[in-house]
Amino acid sequence: MIKYLVSKLRKIAIVAFLISLAVYFPIYFQIASRVNVDTKQRSDAIVVLGARIFLRPNVYNPCLTARVNQGVELYRQGYAPKILFSGGTDREDGIIEASAMKQIAISLGVSEPDILVETSSSSTYENLVNSQQILNTNNLKSMLVVTEPFHTPRVSLIANKLKLNYTISPAYSSCWNDWQYFSRFLLREPFAIIKYFFDGKL
Repeated sequence: MIKYLVSKLRKIAIVAFLISLAVYFPIYFQIASRVNVDTKQRSDAIVVLGARIFLRPNVYNPCLTARVNQGVELYRQGYAPKILFSGGTDREDGIIEASAMKQIAISLGVSEPDILVETSSSSTYENLVNSQQILNTNNLKSMLVVTEPFHTPRVSLIANKLKLNYTISPAYSSCWNDWQYFSRFLLREPFAIIKYFFDGKL
């Protein structure tokens, strides 16, 4: 009886694993095919999504600085007159991501009156929902979203679900360039998309 149950469980586990692969890989390849898509257009505001602030003590996370640098460069090129930095309290550092990004942007020469911050979000979904609310309050109708290449497909899916008026521009950094299609960031994105789907956020 025990041997039969073990055999049955093994078969169930194998079937579950194969089903998981059948779901995971199509999503992975869809993401991988869209990581370099850049649809940027002139907008009312550039929205830069947050990330962990420090890689180690006193060393900024290159994911974060790449996003800020990209947002600042787009601002300098005239893609939008305002930059909105979006990100709540960083779990690892206990610091508000949006506030840290704002300080980096100011150090790069962005005028403080041109900066907005969204400081309460703790997920990509909340980044977009809360940022849209701030833009609406400031009578800003369109956004140009900046985040990492591996993150842009999920951002686009959420923005489409929310019916946002948006375009998107990926920021390249060592978070992406070191391993690219085999980076842990991209490899975990299908799981995030599956979770968001079941949570009704896509």
